[in-house]
Amino acid sequence: MDNLAQTIKEMYRRGGMYLKLLYINVGVFLVLSILNIFFALFRVNALDISHLLIMDSGWFSNWYKPWVFITYMFVHLQFFHLLSNMIILFFVGNMFESYLGSKKVLSTYLLGGIAGALLFFVTQNIFPLLVDRGESALLGASAGVMALFVGLAAYRPNLEVALFGVIRVRLSILAVIYVLLDLVSVTNQDGVAHFAHLGGAFWGYYMGTSLLKGKDVNAWFETLITKTLNLFSRRKSPMNVSYRKKTKTRTKTTPPRDDYAYNAEKVNRQKRLDAILDKIKVGGYESLTKEEKDFLARY
Repeated sequence: MDNLAQTIKEMYRRGGMYLKLLYINVGVFLVLSILNIFFALFRVNALDISHLLIMDSGWFSNWYKPWVFITYMFVHLQFFHLLSNMIILFFVGNMFESYLGSKKVLSTYLLGGIAGALLFFVTQNIFPLLVDRGESALLGASAGVMALFVGLAAYRPNLEVALFGVIRVRLSILAVIYVLLDLVSVTNQDGVAHFAHLGGAFWGYYMGTSLLKGKDVNAWFETLITKTLNLFSRRKSPMNVSYRKKTKTRTKTTPPRDDYAYNAEKVNRQKRLDAILDKIKVGGYESLTKEEKDFLARY
């Protein structure tokens, strides 16, 4: 059991941002499921923890819990709702992160979820058809996942994926199909927040097309996240940096003097390679300089 916990912890630490989002969604689902079972066994019907985390469509339902604009996108109460969202998050998030990095995954997921929440709230209160149906709840990762899906499709419209592992199709075509399905379903009484999906898709498209034009519309939010995390960082003291006198390095044509020198050079190359791979993980392949790309291609 300890080995399993350690393995999960290590996978979370080493995994990309899309995996961290997946683990958080699954973790919240498990915690809420266990609490619901516990309350049911003791017939405690008054406590509904999930209600404090999901968003409602009423004008005054969210004033005492403003955090729901963020927390709702991590809450699933049904297994298949969670499963469908996590499958798309796993595959699309992996591709998204390889092109744009982990910071962009997090900011797009959150901003897409917020955009979806806002569109859901507005439409639920202005369209008579939806108003007459009464208050409804918003929960799930769908809006954030749609932002990643459509964002990658807008940024790389010619990117192809293997549908069912066989059929090659452009990701942009799949994204259009998903958006159209939500668009034609906005009047259905199927319990799905289609307008929230469309809000997430809108932000993803806006983000992806803006990047192609050289404008990063997520940058301010990523800076906000970084500053917020720094406030809670345990590293209160500044890092002490020491400098050593630079020694003369040998030329590329000079062979190592001995096994010690060879091993030292090998270690330095590995450190350089690890640093480049970490840079790709954060900022994507396109964040590398030409010299770093050449180094990566050689080693």
